Amino acid sequence: MGYIRVVTATGTLALGINMPCKSVVFVNDSVYLDALNYRQMSGRAGRRGQDVLGNVFFFTIPLPKVKRLMKSDVPHLKGQFPLSISLVLRLMLLAAKADDKENASAKALSVLKHSLMSFKKPSETKMVKLYFLFCIHFLIHEGYMDQTCNPLDWAGLVTHLHYHEPSNFVFVSFLENGLFHRLCKSESEGSKMFSQSVMETLVLVLANLFGRSYFNSSMLSLKGTFKQSKVFLESLPDDFAAALEDYNSKISAVFGQYLLAVSHLANYEQEYKLPLSQINFSGEECDSELVNHLMNCTKRRSAITPFACLSGNTDYDLFTAANVDSLLLQTVHVSQKHIPVLHLEKTDACGRKLLLNAYALDFFKHGSKDALEEDNRFYRGAAFRILQDFSLCIASISVSLKEMCEDEDDPVVLAFEQLNTLYREKLDTAYPRRRI
Repeated sequence: MGYIRVVTATGTLALGINMPCKSVVFVNDSVYLDALNYRQMSGRAGRRGQDVLGNVFFFTIPLPKVKRLMKSDVPHLKGQFPLSISLVLRLMLLAAKADDKENASAKALSVLKHSLMSFKKPSETKMVKLYFLFCIHFLIHEGYMDQTCNPLDWAGLVTHLHYHEPSNFVFVSFLENGLFHRLCKSESEGSKMFSQSVMETLVLVLANLFGRSYFNSSMLSLKGTFKQSKVFLESLPDDFAAALEDYNSKISAVFGQYLLAVSHLANYEQEYKLPLSQINFSGEECDSELVNHLMNCTKRRSAITPFACLSGNTDYDLFTAANVDSLLLQTVHVSQKHIPVLHLEKTDACGRKLLLNAYALDFFKHGSKDALEEDNRFYRGAAFRILQDFSLCIASISVSLKEMCEDEDDPVVLAFEQLNTLYREKLDTAYPRRRI
C-alpha cells in the first residue's frame, strides 16, 4: 500500500474526515481564512505516533495577517438547549427496556448531565433539570409513562417518529380522540378495504403532520397554472383541527408554568442592560419616565423581558407559545421551538401566510415525479428523498399500530396497512431503480 504524498484541497477538508498529515500549507489569502478555520486546518499538522512536531507554512499571505491568525482566540462556543420531550421519552425507554439497565441508566444520565450549554453554569444546569421535570410531568399526565416512569404503549410509536416532533405527539392525540376510527370506515360491512376518499383524507392528515414543506407567499400568484398537482395543501379537516387546538392549549398550559418557574434563574443584571450599548437602566444610574415605567412594571411580569412591559404584556401572555421568543427573558435560553406545539398556520417576517406544499397528497393522487418537479418545485433527487421519508413515516405507523393492537381487524390498523402498501407501490413504480 502506498502513501499519498500531497493533498490539495479547500478548507472543507479541515471540517471533514480525520486525515492528519506531517505539514499543512496555506496557499494564498482569503476572506474565509479566519481564526476558526486557521485552527481547524493547522490542527491537521502532526501525525499521532509518528511526528513529534507538525509544520504549518504560509505562502503569499501577508505577515500581519499571519501574526493575527496565530495570536487570535477561537470563537466562544455556546451550547444549544439539549433536551426535547421525545429525547426524554427515548432516554426513559432506553433505561427501562435495556438488558443492562445499569449501563443504560448511566448513558441516559450522561446525556442529561453533560451538555455544553450547562457546562460550569449552575443556573443553566437548573434550567435543564426543570425542563426535564416538566417533560416527565407531561409524559405521565398524557399516559406515555406510568407513575414509576416506565414507558407505556404509545411510547414506542412516538419515539419511532421522534424526528417529527411535535407531530408525533399530535398524531397520538388524534388516535386517542378516536378521530381515525371515525374516518376509517370500510366500503361495505365485513370488507377490509377502504375507499380512495378515505385514503386521500388519511394522506391529507399525515401530510399536515409529517410532510410540512413551505412555499413563499409569492407562489400564490401562480395558483391555477399548475398542470397535474394541486400544489397547495388544504388545511386539516375540522374535527382534526379542533383536536389540534386542544392539544396546543394543553401543551401551552404545562410549559407556560415551566417558563414561570425557570424565569427565577435568569440573569436580571444582564436583562436590565440595553442590548447593544450595554447601558444599565436598573433605576439608579438613569432618571427618566421610561426607566421608571420599566422598573415599576413588576406585577405579573416576573418572566417577561422589561422591554415587553411597554406593550402591556404580562406573564399570562407566555401561555401562548407564539409569544415566547419576543417576550421571555433573554437569559433564560428557552425558545418557542422547545415547546412542542404545532401551529396550523405559519407566517414569514412580514406577517404573510406561508403555504404548505401538497407534494405528499399530490403524488398519492397522480404518482408522477415529473409533476412534482414541474408543479411542486422539487428537484428530482430531493423529491425522492422527501417521498421516501413520508413513506417511511406511514410504514412506522402501520407496523407500530399492528404490534400494539390485539384486534387484527381493527379498521385503523387495516386502513394504515392498506395505505402503506399503496404508497410504497406508487413510490416503487415512480422510482423503480431506487431501494426503499
